[in-house]
Amino acid sequence: MMQTLKHLSPILFRLLAVIGLVAGITGWPQSVRALEIINSGSTALNLEVNKGRLVRLDKPAATVFVADPEIADIQVKSPSLVYLLGKKPGQTTVFAVDRNERVLANIDISVTHNLARLRTAIRELHPETDIRVNSVNGTLVLDGIVSTPLVTENIRKLAASFAGSDDAVLNRIGVDSPNQVNLRVRVAEISRGIDKQLGFNWSILGSIGGFSLGLATANPFAAGVTQHTLTTGFGLKNWDFNAVIDALEEEGLVSVLAEPNLTALSGETASFLAGGEFPILVPDSDGKVTIEFKKFGVSLAFTPTLLSGARINLHVRPEVSQLSNTNAVTLNNFVVPSLTTRRAETTVELGSGQSFAIAGLLQNNVTHDISKFPGLGDVPVLGGLFKSDRFQRDESELVIIITPYVVRPTNRRKLAAPTDGFHPPHDIERLIIGGTNRRNRNAGKPVTVDRQGRGLVGPVGFQLD
Repeated sequence: MMQTLKHLSPILFRLLAVIGLVAGITGWPQSVRALEIINSGSTALNLEVNKGRLVRLDKPAATVFVADPEIADIQVKSPSLVYLLGKKPGQTTVFAVDRNERVLANIDISVTHNLARLRTAIRELHPETDIRVNSVNGTLVLDGIVSTPLVTENIRKLAASFAGSDDAVLNRIGVDSPNQVNLRVRVAEISRGIDKQLGFNWSILGSIGGFSLGLATANPFAAGVTQHTLTTGFGLKNWDFNAVIDALEEEGLVSVLAEPNLTALSGETASFLAGGEFPILVPDSDGKVTIEFKKFGVSLAFTPTLLSGARINLHVRPEVSQLSNTNAVTLNNFVVPSLTTRRAETTVELGSGQSFAIAGLLQNNVTHDISKFPGLGDVPVLGGLFKSDRFQRDESELVIIITPYVVRPTNRRKLAAPTDGFHPPHDIERLIIGGTNRRNRNAGKPVTVDRQGRGLVGPVGFQLD
């Protein structure tokens, strides 16, 4: 038989192939009908977390099942009555079929958070706000405008408690008021003879871990001891605390060693370090010695939080570290000094423009280490303090004064440098007249005030000579 097939005409083979192909095509519709997708039309149903709905079927159902039981749960009360319960945000589908496997119900369920309850809680917490709350794919979306960042944080925490986690909350709430705080820090050496010459009462300063802390309002020199007030024997009023420091500096009683300005967002941390780094030898596991640098000096870290009414909650962490011969280590004939560190951490609340001071940051035995580590005199900020004769005689103290201000960004056109508008003189003006700048053509013209009386109209400012 095989031999007979070998001698058949090629045309016969082609004919057999066509017959087989047609037979294969005629067999496909049976398999397609076996995989037919049954769909009787779906019905949408919205549920809230921990809330349910009763669904009555037109005909008794033999089987009811849910696609994702973690999102929704079902309880069959009777063949025609089904209870649906939302468990967590998401989407799923519920099917109900009869004994003949005909679909009786195809329900698309969308489970969301209890938005009405959350909106009510937000209104009770902050009735002055108008916050819009929506649920998108299991995420709570908060939108609106509030007065302070503290209100935003309270609403966000409340929404997170409803959602179950912080990741399930999208905070799009904006803040209408400024949310930045500028910190004016003044590191000063204050003579301890001030209390004798001016009658300062430093005893009202509280003590926190060896640090002295005091508050000063815009009227720090009122007679008598009052809350948050530094007192003197004078009856001076309406004196700014920083202005007093400036006046004492002119008299030689105060020396301002550093005056950094830091700006931080509400809830963020700003830090300042005035000091240096010294090398230390660190052996590794292979026996080799490497060099690392350790920071020391005066370190300050602030975390401001804006409250209502321009009040500022300020978390402050001052630290002073200094080189010391105590517990020094000798490694390969190299003396590694130790660090004597004093730190404190406290939280104060004050208004914009008010000040508080931290004192007692240095111990008296610092002067004994100066001769052993001469490089201390070259350290920024602390170096000037160590080289002061008054400090050598234990007559001065390092005081840090912090004044926070609520600020907002401004237009760059409102900011000007002293050299803006400066024009260098021509050779004739420079050599013959001796001028250092061109003459202002608008100089000498009368300066008028605008109609509202709020500002000057015309060229105003300084003229460089």
